Amino acid sequence: MQAIILATDEASQLPPLTDTLAAPMLPIVDRPVMATTIEILARSDVKRIIVSVYARENQITTYFGSGRRWGVELKYVFQRQALGSAGSLRWASGLLKETFLVLPGEQLCDLAIAEALRFHQSHGGSATAILHGIPSAYNGPCAELDDAGRIRELRAIQSGLAYTGAFIFEPSILRSIPHDCPMTIIDQLLPELQQCGTVIYGYPMQGYWNPLNSLAAFQTAQEVYLQSAYAAQMSEHGGMGHGVQLRYPSLDARSIAPGIWVGTDHSIHPTALLAPPLYLGDNTWIGREVELGPQTILGSNVVIDDEATVYHSTILCNTYVGCLVAVDRKVVTPTTISDPITADTTTIVDPFLISPIQNIQSEQQVERGQISKLLAASLLLLFSPLLLLMSFIGLLANRGRLLIRETYVGGRVSPSSDELFHFERLHFRTRHADGRYVLGGRWIERWELHRIPELVNVWRGELAFVGVKPLRPEEIAHMNETWCQQRHESAAGITGLWYIDIDPASDLETVVVTDVYYTATRSRGRDLLILLRTPIVWFKRSQQRGTAADHVTNTMGNR
Repeated sequence: MQAIILATDEASQLPPLTDTLAAPMLPIVDRPVMATTIEILARSDVKRIIVSVYARENQITTYFGSGRRWGVELKYVFQRQALGSAGSLRWASGLLKETFLVLPGEQLCDLAIAEALRFHQSHGGSATAILHGIPSAYNGPCAELDDAGRIRELRAIQSGLAYTGAFIFEPSILRSIPHDCPMTIIDQLLPELQQCGTVIYGYPMQGYWNPLNSLAAFQTAQEVYLQSAYAAQMSEHGGMGHGVQLRYPSLDARSIAPGIWVGTDHSIHPTALLAPPLYLGDNTWIGREVELGPQTILGSNVVIDDEATVYHSTILCNTYVGCLVAVDRKVVTPTTISDPITADTTTIVDPFLISPIQNIQSEQQVERGQISKLLAASLLLLFSPLLLLMSFIGLLANRGRLLIRETYVGGRVSPSSDELFHFERLHFRTRHADGRYVLGGRWIERWELHRIPELVNVWRGELAFVGVKPLRPEEIAHMNETWCQQRHESAAGITGLWYIDIDPASDLETVVVTDVYYTATRSRGRDLLILLRTPIVWFKRSQQRGTAADHVTNTMGNR
């Protein structure tokens, strides 16, 4: 079976959230809702997924990339115009060659795919609509089923079962959709198929479904997802485990206590009170005597200042919540605060209450850069006698350039720019142009002393002590897939996971995968561990290079 996700962002609008975000990128516990859809497909062994995109497609393609992070392959279909849900299927018809599942990219739909497919195959028809019990405050189309599971009629009134926007179709139905003509599945395609004598079947799904069509639905989805993760965790530890409504609620964070998850680079004041279930994203800062939870989600790069309280609320990324501010049952963005119950949204103009903040991570990078420069200057001073000696011997014995300057590529120029930083990486010359070692060059390479001038790069701010591997421009040119670009969020470093965890002769893909993993999990603590492990790895490799060189020398001598 094939699968297609409709992520065209044509109709679903949820202001103020979708004012800047594509609907499939709406965060459910700090992750795009479409990520859950992809995970559900991957767990059902659907590994090749078509994704139809149209409006704000860059947000989607940049985040999801090739899909490798989820173990799937994403094939994007780019529309030139709004075509409606059925029109999107027609536009992608060249790729749909067998039974295919249609899933909406902007909804939370925990569908048991194998069971739905068995139902579709058992009735032998060409169309199955995935239905669900009508949720509260739902105002969408509904269907009535007969005893055989066939849809008798499409109803505008709120009775029967709700259409989820998910379907299972046979490729033959694509012939009923005109080319380049806007058409929706529920309102136009299904009635037309029924008029032509095609039987439409309905499968009432049992899993959790949320159309995310209102602020109330959005906040409910946050709480259900987080509560499901909490219940699943308690069940694993012998707790009650009741209330689980999603089967596989995965979170991009680690648990520091039952029901409390935190991302990387967080700072929590010891006097803060945390009540589960609670989720804190990457780079969150929690001030003195803050009270958080239960049922509270903080996105990435959020600051909760001293003595603020946040209960049963969602704070979206890059938001500052001021001192003594009380947030209860609200959805907060960097500039607005919304009541999910009344759907009222207030724009906040007082920066001491709610306001946007700069990326905390960038501020931390500035601080790390200053510390790195100071440490590099200290090490250069420490190694100055050795540097002077090596320079003197090199100039006298080799009569050539002492330093080699090669162009390398670091991270992005700024977090908001796609431009990459180029710099000249410095190292001592160890070989002649024909590949022969200069005087002492073999020994210098063995102990990696030719890399000491890289401390100058650190002092200049061109390299970090810990980061991704510096790559040449021609190597960067081979990194065309979107998932690779995440590595550019980190500066290049003298050392890193690429130095301590993988073989120096590893291919480019292995290096990039390691760098992407480092970027996704980096923190000050991890960087410190990498720094502490680097001398041990350096010494072992130097010893191994010496042993290998001695073996080669002995072998040649025996000949």
